[in-house]
Amino acid sequence: MHKRNSEKLQARRVRRIIFSTAFYDRSGCEVVCRVSRLDVMALLNEPVDISLVPDVEKGEVLLDSRGRGSLQR
Repeated sequence: MHKRNSEKLQARRVRRIIFSTAFYDRSGCEVVCRVSRLDVMALLNEPVDISLVPDVEKGEVLLDSRGRGSLQR
């Protein structure tokens, strides 16, 4: 049986924390971050690889309708 990669699971937990605490601006079609990198690491309550946590700041636009958010490719 195939074993799940623990790094991928931790990266998904980090992303879930960032988006669950984010502000969804309906009028501006944006998702705005309300936590910093240190807050995310504190909310995990487990040892975390620092490279898995993106360098986000409070007030940073994560996603927008124009594709220029910090977590968009």
